[in-house]
Amino acid sequence: MQLVYVVDPIADDGIILLKEKGFDVFCLPKSQSFAESLESIEPAKVTAMIIRATKITPSELALFPNLKIIARHGVGIDNLPLDYIKKNKIRLTYTPGLNAMSVAELALTLMLDLLKKIPVNRKDNFYDGELLAGKTIGLIGYGKIAQKLSLVLRPFGVNLLVYNHRPKQLTYGTQVDLDEIAKNSDIVSLHIPATPETSRIIDKSFFNKMKPNAFLINTARGALVDSDSLYSALTEHKIAGAALDVLDSGESHSTEEFQAFKNVILTPHIGASSLEVLQQSSLRCAKEILLFENGEPPIQSYF
Repeated sequence: MQLVYVVDPIADDGIILLKEKGFDVFCLPKSQSFAESLESIEPAKVTAMIIRATKITPSELALFPNLKIIARHGVGIDNLPLDYIKKNKIRLTYTPGLNAMSVAELALTLMLDLLKKIPVNRKDNFYDGELLAGKTIGLIGYGKIAQKLSLVLRPFGVNLLVYNHRPKQLTYGTQVDLDEIAKNSDIVSLHIPATPETSRIIDKSFFNKMKPNAFLINTARGALVDSDSLYSALTEHKIAGAALDVLDSGESHSTEEFQAFKNVILTPHIGASSLEVLQQSSLRCAKEILLFENGEPPIQSYF
């Protein structure tokens, strides 16, 4: 019987569907490594894999000689060895769009939390907040998440600026270059994938152009922001604060050091972690595996 290897915890919905269709399913315990799990399964039986955020190497994938499909539970593929997957003709699917509203809602929540100073406002420690209405919001990237965010922002009457690497048809707002985003935005929100080209796109130069009363929101990927430059910008009051659902450690400053800032909100990558999205994503991954086994085209392949 074919075996589906589930690397990260997922909703039961997809697992139940796969079992109903005759598949065995192995869920990797958090306490085990890939190599350790081989004592519990026969790696040659693994034909499909479901993975979320765990980073996996070519040598780890090579442990499963009959692997034919990887279903990515989510959008980003920077945790996967794409060259190895392509070379070995493994089908790679992913789930763009399913998490869009969930991440957009989190980005909106973080904007409001920063403006209303939710993390620090207490009866005996009171701070005046600010309106979101009328603010200039700069979106870096205009994929499905940013498009949903622009829709939920519209009732607030914000001035929307959008940077995208190619021209886009905007629902509303103005497409501008990256410098204009930095100089004119009251809130900058990141919505692009992590690639070699976008690595540390938010750096010292970008922070130096931002308004001292502006905020940074990152619900995308930690690699987009030079965290050491962010730490300096916060320390030197070059920006007013940040809300980070993702954060990579820098060379000089660890993620733990950011917890000391009262004007920084840290969340543990919860953007897509809504029950409805988790159920839909789990089912989508299972369906992609079933389609592959039936010789049918994927719903959404990466390549």
